[in-house]
Amino acid sequence: RYVLLNDIDEIVMPYKHDNLMSLMDTLQPQHPDVGVFQIENHIFPKNHFEPSGKFHLPQWRGVPGINILEHIYREDPARNIYHPYKMIVQPRMVEQTSVHEVLKYFGQTYRVPLEVCRLIHVRVALRGSLTLEQLNVDKRLWDFQEKLISNVDKVLGKLGFLMSEN
Repeated sequence: RYVLLNDIDEIVMPYKHDNLMSLMDTLQPQHPDVGVFQIENHIFPKNHFEPSGKFHLPQWRGVPGINILEHIYREDPARNIYHPYKMIVQPRMVEQTSVHEVLKYFGQTYRVPLEVCRLIHVRVALRGSLTLEQLNVDKRLWDFQEKLISNVDKVLGKLGFLMSEN
């Protein structure tokens, strides 16, 4: 029914629903003429870590990349400059798209409110001058920790990144 257009290092995170299907099942009837749902990008600077270290998991110690569970500090976007969104689209209503915008479409676009859904993007800070106190604590991803850790462990095991317990 929908196509999600986002990068591999981004997570479209519903904040009032437990999954994207439930989110869209709510949004679609409320906005039946919308073909493009825009989700605002929020940066979680990769240089700020959750202080307790509870997700500094020993089995992931040698794995390259970023452990997204360790990053709970979120920048407020600088809305006075170009600020990208990612999209959930109805393919039947979209003719042409770029990474951040639909170029040709039928129907309307809708910017999904931040309290309903936002994009989690752990990366280099866009607003690098912000102090830790100026960032927002956002632990929404932790609501999915059990399933996320289990699934990541399975994939890392298949790829040979986790040491066998035998």
